Amino acid sequence: MAEKAERSVVEVEVPLDFTYNYRVGQYLERYIKGLGEKKILGVRCSGCSKVTVPPRNFCGACNRVMDEWVEVGPEGTVENYTIGHVKVERGAVEKLDEPRLLAMVKLEGATVPLLAEVKGMAASELENGLRVKAVFKDPVSDSLADLSHFEPVGQEVK
Repeated sequence: MAEKAERSVVEVEVPLDFTYNYRVGQYLERYIKGLGEKKILGVRCSGCSKVTVPPRNFCGACNRVMDEWVEVGPEGTVENYTIGHVKVERGAVEKLDEPRLLAMVKLEGATVPLLAEVKGMAASELENGLRVKAVFKDPVSDSLADLSHFEPVGQEVK
């Protein structure tokens, strides 16, 4: 009778750390500069009239160049959402102390919803149809992070 070989199991955590130099392009650059002015900018398609935020060069519906800039929001409606209980940082999954609320927010004047974090409420209160408003960092710094999050309409901006 053959003896069983002893086996050991090893768990290895490999942290991921990548540095990127990435040019965002003319459309996102203009969008980011708008955030630095506490404005949310989108582009309207001349063919189907869809307004997309954040802006992009071509319309996903009719493939036309989108070059009419419009200001939208800052209020909108939650169209869909998810509640996150973990975060991934450098390849490691960590449990969050408080759940993170992420929503698809359709801003006033926009056709396509924007993915954003919602704060200032319990996870059990988040629902489709909820009216929310943008909260900007103060001071702003011409970065994507200038649009900090959204919170329910009626709450004081923090």
